[in-house]
Amino acid sequence: MAVSRQDLQALVAPSHNDNGRTEAPDARLERVVPFQPARARPDLVLPNLVARLEPESEILWAEMQHGERACFTPPLMRDGRNFQLHLRRLYGDGRSERLPFRYLAWTSRAKGAWSLGGDLTTFVKLIENRDREGLSAYAQLSIDVLYDNYRALDLPLLTVAVIEGDAIGGGFEAMLTNDLVIAERQAKFGFPEILFRLFPGMGGFSFLRRKLGEAEARRLIEDGRTRSAEELHRLGLVDVLVEPGEARATLRRIAAEHKARFRTDLTLKKVRHRVDPVTKSELEDIVKLWVDLALTLEAEDLRRMQALARHQMRKRAA
Repeated sequence: MAVSRQDLQALVAPSHNDNGRTEAPDARLERVVPFQPARARPDLVLPNLVARLEPESEILWAEMQHGERACFTPPLMRDGRNFQLHLRRLYGDGRSERLPFRYLAWTSRAKGAWSLGGDLTTFVKLIENRDREGLSAYAQLSIDVLYDNYRALDLPLLTVAVIEGDAIGGGFEAMLTNDLVIAERQAKFGFPEILFRLFPGMGGFSFLRRKLGEAEARRLIEDGRTRSAEELHRLGLVDVLVEPGEARATLRRIAAEHKARFRTDLTLKKVRHRVDPVTKSELEDIVKLWVDLALTLEAEDLRRMQALARHQMRKRAA
């Protein structure tokens, strides 16, 4: 079930029922520890992320498992970062003559959700504890993952967001870092952060401004609206709009049809990044502002955040 603007406002409406309060068992963010898988292959099975190479289409599918809740939990973020570092070790610095894949495609196992954003359960706990270090660590790890995806790990590949469910908040931000976005018609998108006096701090404005210009980027961030896949397609944020159940087959078809022009597509991406690049330092500066603002949120703001956190829990993978 998609979340409309009315639904979001209902979720954050005043309530005296504390029975659904969501608690983080441990809000500390552990350090990403490099690991060595048994095989020198891009396939990986991690607790929160499964990567599977499809040689015939030259697509590496990376499926987010969302076992706890349908958002970027710290364990999912760590697995995502380890996956990126694994690919860099395998193929970076000219260590491989040719990648066995041309597309890195991000998908989700959660029904009805690609990603519902940053882990609001963790955010509430960190803010309540006045834990600047923990909040900064989560934000920095987010920037590391999103910026590397924007850069396609500095490898000759294209990144793809295969959107089969809602992409909200940080999920919307993550989607924007991809070279190609394929979205099914029922998916919804939006930045609800303004509803609890925050803003998308992990690149939302940076990526939107490059794609839409400043005025339109501000509108999407400041009005708090949830938008349809059709509207994002008209804006150019969704590249390919498809019917429900057709997103993955569509990517396979595009991979086959664009095989002869893949080098051209890679070069055009380099041109876009050269003309108006998003820099790591820009994202890190904005994240610091986000942390500063988050630590000023009051009890009513956190109550609204908790309401949306419960929605993330309901959307977790079965």
